Amino acid sequence: MYKPTGDDRTGQLTDNQIADIVLQKRFEHAKLQRSNYSHLFRSKSRWELVRLTMIIVSIQFTYAAETAFVSPILLSIGLPHTLMTMIWAISPTLGFFLAPLVASVSDQLRVAWGRRRPVLLVLGISLMLGLVILPHGRTIGLWFGDEDIPPQNMSGFRWGILITTVGLIMADFSVETTNGISRTYFLDMCIKEDHPTVLTVAVMIGGIGGFIGYMLGAIDWSDTDVGEMMGSNEATVFAAVVIIVLIGTTVTLTSFREVPLELLEKDELLRPITKAAFEEEKRRQMNLTQASSIMSLESETTERAQIHRDDCNEQPLNFKTFLGNLMRLPKALRILYFTQFLSHLGYLSYCLYFTDFVGREIFYGDAMADEGSQAMKLYHEGVRFGSLGMAIFILSAAIYSMIIERVIRLLSTRSVYIGGLLLNCIGMMLIAVHKSKLMVFICCVTMGIEYATIYSLPFLLISHYHQKQSFDVVDGRCVQSRQTRGFGADISILSSMLFLAQIIISLSIGSVIDAYGSTTIVVYSASLFSCLAAFSATQIIYMDL
Repeated sequence: MYKPTGDDRTGQLTDNQIADIVLQKRFEHAKLQRSNYSHLFRSKSRWELVRLTMIIVSIQFTYAAETAFVSPILLSIGLPHTLMTMIWAISPTLGFFLAPLVASVSDQLRVAWGRRRPVLLVLGISLMLGLVILPHGRTIGLWFGDEDIPPQNMSGFRWGILITTVGLIMADFSVETTNGISRTYFLDMCIKEDHPTVLTVAVMIGGIGGFIGYMLGAIDWSDTDVGEMMGSNEATVFAAVVIIVLIGTTVTLTSFREVPLELLEKDELLRPITKAAFEEEKRRQMNLTQASSIMSLESETTERAQIHRDDCNEQPLNFKTFLGNLMRLPKALRILYFTQFLSHLGYLSYCLYFTDFVGREIFYGDAMADEGSQAMKLYHEGVRFGSLGMAIFILSAAIYSMIIERVIRLLSTRSVYIGGLLLNCIGMMLIAVHKSKLMVFICCVTMGIEYATIYSLPFLLISHYHQKQSFDVVDGRCVQSRQTRGFGADISILSSMLFLAQIIISLSIGSVIDAYGSTTIVVYSASLFSCLAAFSATQIIYMDL
């Protein structure tokens, strides 16, 4: 941190030096509190960022298990593709409406433990319960009186379908809501300069965790002692995921303490640094070192201080204001949300049905075939190979996240955003046209690049908008916003685009598959939506990123 020495030749400090002075003052003030909050005003080491973001590992393990096994689980309890995709739609429908409300609650929560961590704890417990129920739905249904018959002979109401659906809703809603709120927590705990790094670290370690998760799904556990003890391949993988969720959630929630909302409201020096605080310190330094030029600067400084005056009086976002903000989204957020929505349409087309696509179209298996038949064996082999491809996908995302900051510095945020989406458009089109094992790996690499892009740059842009208190640019200058917006709510709305995309995909793709007669349509869909997202990304307001 910068410490003024008074020997600057011009007597005028740079903006970076003034920002360091503000940071140092808040760092020292936070150390003097009953609970030490100084970590909020210092840069963090890579190891500290890994601890902070460890919950992402559990999220990616959950995604891996859901991607590889939920569709086969639903098909195994007798559901056709159309009904299966409708069940997939229940959780995102709830999430689209409820996740922003949960995030708004986290903006206003008055608990001594903080605002984000209590919400993450409740979601973690719900996630683990859902993961326990999901792979055992059919077995629990047998306890309630379901007949033990092959999937193709099942009809009418079955307890197994209801219980499996409840487990899926709990797990899917909890993991997606956690994904948004956890990133808000990461950004809350870090200074501005660490924001790009913490987001890329989250993608990196999440990618490593997801790689291990997909590799677990690629192993045939049914022939192992562990698999025999757990009862099935799916139950073994989901049991491992529950353990990882417990560890990841615990590590993240014990990494850094939050400042309670009541203390934030009382003590301005414990709040994040706003432009108002920066301008105030800048004016003070000018008064000390540039007395001769005060008159020429007074008008501009007063005007800028007035613009940011509301920043010094931050109030928690109440529910009425939150609903109003949903109806009056700034242009920058509308474009960004729409781009994220299209990106997730492409991602989910691939993610939810890729292992089924590989099992059917590349290995020529059949999920509805008799157990033990050659067609069923080929299908399961294809699902495991698809899981291996998904492991390559998430590993590619982790590797790309390690270098994405350097790529941005070399090119630009705009070029990296658009390029990542276009590259995946090409990769998905290639596997749709040329179905082979090699193309499975190629398209998974391009999807990994898109994934790292859409789970870092949009969140970084929202953080940038809030730090500048601006959502528009006119004549090359940022226009200051008068609207009070909750950072957690805006991040959650961005995350909710995944819910909205999942609703659309879930309600439509099953019928499209049945009409088209082949699951190849899912990779065509992924290619199309990635292309549309790339075009939408050309309209995003990047400001000076």
